[in-house]
Amino acid sequence: MPTTRPSHPASPRRRQRDRRGAAAVEFALVSVLLFPLLLGIIQYGLFFNDSINTRQGIREAARQGVVRSFPACGGASTDMDKLKCNAKVQVGALAGTVYVKAWYPTGGWVKGNPLKVCAAVKNTAPGMLPMPNGGWTRSQATMAVEQDATPLPTGSTTEDSLPSGQNWIWCTQP
Repeated sequence: MPTTRPSHPASPRRRQRDRRGAAAVEFALVSVLLFPLLLGIIQYGLFFNDSINTRQGIREAARQGVVRSFPACGGASTDMDKLKCNAKVQVGALAGTVYVKAWYPTGGWVKGNPLKVCAAVKNTAPGMLPMPNGGWTRSQATMAVEQDATPLPTGSTTEDSLPSGQNWIWCTQP
């Protein structure tokens, strides 16, 4: 009868080394899915943050406009330039460029006439995922003027130039 040698279990040090290699392989397999998912969450988080900031910022800028409470902003001299500058500050996009358009009330700056402020934000956060609406967030607010003012031009606008391929058609006169 042939004699067999009793097998001795592998040393604990060798088993530990084998486990470390398995953990590295498992991490490599999981990271292929984990990192793109994590980066997508960050990309969409920035997009949604800018979307919410755009809505809230334009509402706040329009509110300040109808009560003619224009804080000094970036050397702007006219009220509408201050309104446009303040709207950009109020929106405060984290991952994009802010473009603003504002309409003077058509019938003059008289109590009850509408003031409209619009903003468009192009999300420029780098990412692999397609963004809704090509990465553009748009918002508009129309409010009634609450204070009569010294005569201002009627039916005038102030606006930023949008990049090629974009326009202000969605932001029409009130």
